[in-house]
Amino acid sequence: MSLLVPLALLGLLTLPIIILLHILRNRRELLSISSLQLWRELQQRKQGGLPRFILLSLMLFLQLCAATALTLALTRPAFSFLLDQPRQTIFVLDTTTSMTAEDAGQVTASVDGNRRFDVARQFIQNQLQAMDQDDTFAVISLEPKPEILLTGDGEQVAPAMLALENLAPGATGVDLPSALTLANSLVDSFDQEHEIIVLTDGSYPVEAELLPPLLAPITWQIISSRPEPEGRVSNLALLNVSARRLIDDRHRLFVRVVNYGDAPAGATLLIIADGRPVDQATIQLDPLGETARLWTLPARTETVAVELVEPDSLPLDNRAELYLAGVTRHRVLLVSDTPDTLAQALEVQPGVVLSIDSPEMIRFNPTNFDLVVFESIPPALTAWPQGNLLIVNPPLGHPLLPAENFARNLRPDLEVTSALLTGLDLSGVYFSRVSQLTLPDWAEADLMGVAIDPEQETNSDLPLIFSGAVDDSKLVVWAFDLTESNLPARLALPLLTANTLSTLLSSGPPPVVPVGEPVLLNGSYSVEIPGGRRLPPDSAGNELNVFTRTKQPGLYKIYGSDEALVTGFAVQAGSALESNLTTQLDPAALELRQEPERVLASPKLEFEEYWPWLAGLALGAVIIEGWLAWRR
Repeated sequence: MSLLVPLALLGLLTLPIIILLHILRNRRELLSISSLQLWRELQQRKQGGLPRFILLSLMLFLQLCAATALTLALTRPAFSFLLDQPRQTIFVLDTTTSMTAEDAGQVTASVDGNRRFDVARQFIQNQLQAMDQDDTFAVISLEPKPEILLTGDGEQVAPAMLALENLAPGATGVDLPSALTLANSLVDSFDQEHEIIVLTDGSYPVEAELLPPLLAPITWQIISSRPEPEGRVSNLALLNVSARRLIDDRHRLFVRVVNYGDAPAGATLLIIADGRPVDQATIQLDPLGETARLWTLPARTETVAVELVEPDSLPLDNRAELYLAGVTRHRVLLVSDTPDTLAQALEVQPGVVLSIDSPEMIRFNPTNFDLVVFESIPPALTAWPQGNLLIVNPPLGHPLLPAENFARNLRPDLEVTSALLTGLDLSGVYFSRVSQLTLPDWAEADLMGVAIDPEQETNSDLPLIFSGAVDDSKLVVWAFDLTESNLPARLALPLLTANTLSTLLSSGPPPVVPVGEPVLLNGSYSVEIPGGRRLPPDSAGNELNVFTRTKQPGLYKIYGSDEALVTGFAVQAGSALESNLTTQLDPAALELRQEPERVLASPKLEFEEYWPWLAGLALGAVIIEGWLAWRR
């Protein structure tokens, strides 16, 4: 209880005044007497002294009661209630592959299923359901690149619960310092309580000195099936499943299996080629041991899968797949009246799907190709098409590459080095006719030409090959005429063509990608994920498309705009970072640093005043006392 105006207690001084007035007031009484002689005794009694006692009466009681109630009402007494402070809870949720381990049933029976991730998700859902409307929350992913998954307040719990149900783990490795730094950035107000809750299986070591000072208290929820402080969780994992092509086009398959348990383990390896089992092997592994196996597969094999038949704690690393037909297919359009020489140089390049068109009547849309090769430049072409372009023997007088004359009898300057010339032997190569071009501002020279006859005053230091970018076009220009050179008769032409394609085109994604690792696609492609679902290309039309939907292990196939299969890659879950399920994080040993304490706002109080009741009591006492006085 609180008094909002305690100074009003001075009103209690009226109580002794009322009592004093009752003592001092003249008490006159009507007496019936038979003789005036008796008045002498009455006078003597009146002058005999003051009374020594207080004559109790109902009037006195009512007056004291009224004064007391009125005084207390003036002090505004109230019951005070401390309101609950708004609370912000920041959850750091481990979303790595190890959280899919199916061994959490040994820890809790309150969750449907026994995946570690399910236990962590259920914990967050329980916390959200217990929140008040003024409370806020955030969920941060604990992975190599932490990000904010969810934010909201007590009124947004329902959609947050649904979003949590749709979350799926799938990442390789963690960055705990970055996740805690991101959590600190969300602690942005001083009028509420804060807490950071880390939900993880702790299957990774942490260096405490790398962790940032925390702006809020931290709570650790270690979700693991570790029975003892030094116990090791058993798990067999397929690591380093890869293949290479042999000289006869067959495939050599390499498989490495690791036992992350502290007990001997046996397993059966099953080899599945193009969807059919072709071989199997039985292996025995010592505690913390490993073994490797080799297989040779036929040349026409397109896909292969390796599987550990016996189940264990982490099913995701018991199967690994490979896409063996992994040569990236490039759609190339050659626009030329005499395409034979260039067509032959292009067709021998791996993965090139060549289409040929004439400059007078272009039937194909250049935007549907990965590379467009113009032998000469059509007069109707007044701007560079968007995409990758190879220009061979540009004509005189064209506005895109202006040249007024041809240079004669040039040889390459062998002192110039460029990535386009890697592995080329240009000694003895000559060019009888070269467009006499000035190097554009957007280009860099890759090969310069010098006169064969040193006495020539012209035709010296002219660019033979140059490259660059104009707006959304990436160009390589061969300024010479192939028919006026001995280059087509030499091995240098297919090698130069291969280097030019490598410069203009992406080499394709890596054959194997860890779970959660983004993949860079050079172009706008659709991707078929495991299960057969086709994801459309980037709607923004970006030339470089970062594909991030790689949380599911399996084969990913990449298709071009013409629905032709371009290439593919495999996502594998087995890794030393995720397959070792043993808890390595010990929160008690971290000694996390705390930021200096901040001055928080005063807690919010709510008051319930009851002075009107006291005022009413005082008014009632006055009314009754007045009525009694009137009746007398």
